[in-house]
Amino acid sequence: MTLMSFYILLWPTVSTAILALLLISLFRDIRAAKANGTEMI
Repeated sequence: MTLMSFYILLWPTVSTAILALLLISLFRDIRAAKANGTEMI
């Protein structure tokens, strides 16, 4: 039971960290594309 409670409290933190990592990577790619004069799509 304690393990399940720990999981329920921890997963929003993990998912937020993954989302932040994806957004940071996206913004870096957008900046690199602008610097090179290319498009993302």
